Amino acid sequence: MVERMREFQNIQLAYVQHRRVETTTAAMRSLARILGGMPGRKSVVWVTAAFPFSLIPEDRSISEAEMAESLPTIKQLGLGTRAAGSMAGIERTSHAQEIREASAQLASAQIAIYPVDARGLMSGMEATSDDLPSRQFNSISENASLRMSDAVSDQETMREIARETGGVAYVNQNEIKEGVGVALADSGASYSLGYYPRDKKWDGKYRAIKVKLGRDGFDARYRRGYFAIDPASVKDRKPEQGAVEALQDSAPDTLVTFSAQVKPAGGGKLAVDFLVDAHTLSTEDVSGGNKKFNVVLYAATFAVDGKMLGNQSIKVDQAFDAGTYQQILTKGMLLHMDLNPPSGASQLRMAVEDNRTGHTGSLTAPL
Repeated sequence: MVERMREFQNIQLAYVQHRRVETTTAAMRSLARILGGMPGRKSVVWVTAAFPFSLIPEDRSISEAEMAESLPTIKQLGLGTRAAGSMAGIERTSHAQEIREASAQLASAQIAIYPVDARGLMSGMEATSDDLPSRQFNSISENASLRMSDAVSDQETMREIARETGGVAYVNQNEIKEGVGVALADSGASYSLGYYPRDKKWDGKYRAIKVKLGRDGFDARYRRGYFAIDPASVKDRKPEQGAVEALQDSAPDTLVTFSAQVKPAGGGKLAVDFLVDAHTLSTEDVSGGNKKFNVVLYAATFAVDGKMLGNQSIKVDQAFDAGTYQQILTKGMLLHMDLNPPSGASQLRMAVEDNRTGHTGSLTAPL
């Protein structure tokens, strides 16, 4: 009976884990969009009880189901064993690409994550959200051992994320403010080191970085590596998804810089003028020495409760000669849009997305 309960609960846990991964990667992408346009190193204090993944997504912890499928036994030939092992393997690697891209965006935005364990000092006797009903059949000591095993695993993931982004984890302490203080102290002095990789093949694989100090007794906090991903050549990118996420961000995105003017245009309409800084956009070289932009501008109206009521967009997919291109660089890209705001609209959110790189900028105006 207990075994069947656990099998059922594992299905529920897989769904919860799937949602946690999606929510966390979305939050990381949002941080990269909001902070990426600001120069220099940024420290993010992330108060949590656990991360659902590490930033190197090839999870090497093979589950019992996968192990049973691979063992040369009679049981390995069973349909149930094969199915369970296959599903476990798929689940373990299903979000690898999303995690790689989120990691690359954090790295490009120069964000260092400082995880702070919100649980503080643990003894194993505290009830947690990971306590499944089937654990009620365990002894107190077994539950304590399981909880501490879970906590150690969670904290090691925090340390790994901190190492990979250049931060430091603060765990097993009851003063969260001390962890925040560590992050603030690290912001006092930082150095930017850069290099051009000799390997020009952007194959998406992880490449390690090592920084050696010439003096003993010092520790350097830096990114331990990066994924060789070229933003302009990411396959299966969904520009609409990036625009929707940008319009939902609670703070302005900064990867593309623009200003906007919103004013009544008569007849209940709104006139919106975008002035985009072309220096924050990428271009493609085309025939004749021309430069081609591929940009989409969005304007969406929202109700008080945050529900999107309507949206419009303008796409600029056009090549310009050298003289016009220099004028756009000097004066900016000016575009106009007329809107018919629906009744109940209380907020206008605008976004500009560079289709080649996926970079976005956004602004919000009250109506």
